[in-house]
Amino acid sequence: MNKEERSIAVDEAEQVQDGNGVTILDLFNAVRKHVITAVVTLVIVMVAICAYTFTRTPQYTATSELLATYRSSTVSGGTASSNAGELSSGANYINSQIQTYPQLVKTESVLKPVIDDLGLDTTIKGLAASVTASNPDGTMLVDISVNNPDPKQASSIANSVAENLRKQVTSTIYSDEGDKIISPVNLTVVQQAYAPASPSSPNVKLNLAAGLAVGVILGIVVAFIKDLLDTRVRRDSDVTAVIDAPVLGSLSRNEAYAGTSPVIISRPASREAEEIRRLRTNVMFVLPDEPMSNVIVVTSTGPSEGKTTLSTNLATAFAENGSKVLLIDADVRNPSVSKALGIEGAVGLTHLITNRVSSHDAIQRYWKPNFHVLPAGKQTMNPSILLNSRAMKALVEQVSGAYDYVIIDTAPMQVANDAAVFAKDGPELLLVAGLGVTEKKLLKQTGRELSTLSIDPVGLAMNYGETEKPQKGGYYYYGDESDDNGKKRQIQHKKSEKTKKD
Repeated sequence: MNKEERSIAVDEAEQVQDGNGVTILDLFNAVRKHVITAVVTLVIVMVAICAYTFTRTPQYTATSELLATYRSSTVSGGTASSNAGELSSGANYINSQIQTYPQLVKTESVLKPVIDDLGLDTTIKGLAASVTASNPDGTMLVDISVNNPDPKQASSIANSVAENLRKQVTSTIYSDEGDKIISPVNLTVVQQAYAPASPSSPNVKLNLAAGLAVGVILGIVVAFIKDLLDTRVRRDSDVTAVIDAPVLGSLSRNEAYAGTSPVIISRPASREAEEIRRLRTNVMFVLPDEPMSNVIVVTSTGPSEGKTTLSTNLATAFAENGSKVLLIDADVRNPSVSKALGIEGAVGLTHLITNRVSSHDAIQRYWKPNFHVLPAGKQTMNPSILLNSRAMKALVEQVSGAYDYVIIDTAPMQVANDAAVFAKDGPELLLVAGLGVTEKKLLKQTGRELSTLSIDPVGLAMNYGETEKPQKGGYYYYGDESDDNGKKRQIQHKKSEKTKKD
């Protein structure tokens, strides 16, 4: 990937973090990272829907239907033209009147007789809440539906409401002062209500399907929001979305790395030691065949990401393999290599490049004859000037030819750009990211700076990953055993296999 493509990748990553330009892939990655949150959200929604569905009293819906017709006074004795005209005007009249009947159904004049006739223990307002009336478009029909926990009661109320509506329309609201019936509208019950066999609500299947859909959508949204609000990287993909480089290895979160010596020395048969060896092998494969490519600059975005732990262990792994290795502590602002290895660090790099001591006095042998360490030495007031000096460049060139591998532990990128300065002159950059520690915002700044300087890291190393459980069911597994002195030591067991007789 060239510089322009890397810049585009960084911009896209920023969009994801800012909540702009969200894609389906972004949502998928968010759910994958926060799958537990998404599942918990789904479960909560489904529990709520189930509680709502199965605790509600079942409601039954019964429906009656009435037809409105025009009562003509001249059909039998008039001419054909007059009859047609009256019927046309009558139809228009009914269309205008029938729209008011759904509201008329909920009035006291209709519902009070229903309560009295059936002896209902309710109020007019309460009964009106259970009654629904409608006029289907393009028809002269009035549908009356009643919801009630008792299916027989629902049908009785629906039929009673229909009958009382018919009485109101045909004999009351259109009467003159002499109580002479002159109603031009005639309502006829064309469909009586019958007791329904199954409840209309709650609809269990529909509610569960809706709950599942809402739960899935809400789970995705919650996971995505949580991902946006999470300021730290949690997975390898969080890093590779910003830094275009392969992940060469992952170190688990294990107290074994906190010891005063590398795990290859203290626990050579441990799972942690194999993690380091795997990283070493991958680094060897990706290093280009170019001058000074055997110089590996190790840095991180910020402090406390485990770069020094990785540097010391990686250098030990190279030495174990028989390579001649030099480990340089170039983090002169906060020297930590000597402390991690348990060696004297008062004299080192700062003294060597200022010609105050010779390489023989500054460089120490550690563990094996082929493993050398150059501590940081005394802290200096101007570390950037010192590390950018010609003397430092000359030293790097000299040791690159004298050693098979040179590991340079440098300051974090957010503290100083020493690592970038080293990498510009030919050494390869190995970026360490601490899962759960590295800030996404700072990582993007690091990616932007490296892109600006046209520096492509040779690879990424992840720290503080989840510790995998030993696979004791496999052919090999790792475990602890005590020796005769009661000390813990890591050994590799070869599990015997049971053979079947033919």
